[in-house]
Amino acid sequence: MAGIALGTELRKDPASGRWILVLNEAPQLNLGDGCPFCPGNEAQTPPEIAAYRTNGQAPNSPEWQVRVIPERVPLLRVEGNIRREAVGMFDKVSSRGASEIVIEGPDHEASWDALPSEAVERVLWMYRDRVEDLYRDPQIRSVIIYRRERTPADRIDHPFSRIIGAPIVFDDLRSELATARQYFAYKHRCLYCDIVRQERRDGIRVVEETRHFSVYTPYGSRRPFETWVVPTTHSHSFEDLSSDEVGDLARTLQRTSSRLHAIQPSVPLEIVLHTGPNEAMQVGDDDWQSLPDDYHWHIELSPDHLVHRTIGGFAVNPVPPEAAAKQLKGAI
Repeated sequence: MAGIALGTELRKDPASGRWILVLNEAPQLNLGDGCPFCPGNEAQTPPEIAAYRTNGQAPNSPEWQVRVIPERVPLLRVEGNIRREAVGMFDKVSSRGASEIVIEGPDHEASWDALPSEAVERVLWMYRDRVEDLYRDPQIRSVIIYRRERTPADRIDHPFSRIIGAPIVFDDLRSELATARQYFAYKHRCLYCDIVRQERRDGIRVVEETRHFSVYTPYGSRRPFETWVVPTTHSHSFEDLSSDEVGDLARTLQRTSSRLHAIQPSVPLEIVLHTGPNEAMQVGDDDWQSLPDDYHWHIELSPDHLVHRTIGGFAVNPVPPEAAAKQLKGAI
């Protein structure tokens, strides 16, 4: 089934400098009966982009471990070239990019908490493979991986993640890159490495330390129980993970998920992976010059309460991160 072409475009808000993805048409879908992501229903989805299989079975057959498909209603599309346009004083960019779904496994009821760690490792390897492949596209400038746990109220509650590749740098990543570059220019050190050292020194917000990762509730947490998983060895690119690090990360994410579920069992968990931008797509002469030294990939987790309190742009967090870390440490 081919993706439905929507009239989407990226518009830049001149007052805030942030990008907004505008859908000019509402998608009309009829998904039919049953779960299209379960094995045996492969014909209900677009043809797969990639998959892990045990014995080299044919593409789009039921025997798969992890499967990647184009999003049926793509927010960003791989067709065409980037078009940058001026609309008077306003700027917009065509929705050239990628919208992919990672179907994380055949088990409809699976939870990262209870899965064998090897199953979560496979998902992480697929993340890496897809980012590497998308960055071969010279028109994709940044990639973000987003996972929100499904609920019975969702139309599809089979476990899956989204991978979005964009022709611009996502606003959150752009802000992180600018702050990290400024810090490095001033101190000649990685901001995130310094934060990890400070958090370990303070101790009061650290939830767990593993061989390769530090898990903590950030000093400036924006949400209740916001938790970061940050590699303790400097790296700007998630794609550079070693096999040992992938195994450690899978187990760390499972334990962190279990802690967050124990604290708020009825709230779906949101996981966002931040990795460096596509270094091959340099726009300005000074883009990414210090990127390998100044940026640090990481994963952010938090219960998704849907309503996030803000006042005048300030995030309002009713749970101090020190109290959150104490509860999370004692949760499992």
